[in-house]
Formats: sequence, structure tokens, C-alpha cells
Amino acid sequence: MDVLGAAGRARHAVLVSELASAAPAVEELAEGFAFRFPSRPYLFLRVAEWIGLERECCPFLEIRLDVEHASRTLKVSVTGPAGAKEFLRAELPLAAGGAP
Repeated sequence: MDVLGAAGRARHAVLVSELASAAPAVEELAEGFAFRFPSRPYLFLRVAEWIGLERECCPFLEIRLDVEHASRTLKVSVTGPAGAKEFLRAELPLAAGGAP
């Protein structure tokens, strides 16, 4: 997270808090987590910004965004190498099931 600088870390914290308050459904995957958010324009923009910050600070993570028409959800899958799930659980309140 140091690569983001103070402003980037602060923005990341705000985004994670906003996304956690959207009460996403969390699905545990073999190598990470999937988060489902309601398909709303403002959430799409926040998810996209959050993904950008995650890619900067954690290039070892694989992040996939699916816009699911049938369920009207945004699905964000975050996976990585061995230990990624534990890292996500420790660093990302979304994965731990709560807000920061």
C-alpha cells in the first residue's frame, strides 16, 4: 500500500468503506474472493476506481469485473497466488465481511 502514498491510501480507505456499506455478497473462492454489488452507476464508478488502486498496490492479484445482466449485479473476483486469500482477509474489510 505504500506505493499509493498517503492520498492514495486515504482514497482507498474511503472506497473500501463505501463498497462495504453497499453490503456486497461475498463468495469465498479457492484462491480469493468474489464480491457482488448491485448494478448501480455510482457503484460501478467506485468499483472501477478501487480496482485501479488495487492494481497499483498489489500487482500480484488477478482482478476480474463482470457485469451480470441476468442478476443485475457487478461481480468482482479477486484472486492470487498462495497466501492471497489470507492477505485479502487481513487487508480488505470486504473479504472479512465487514466495514473498516
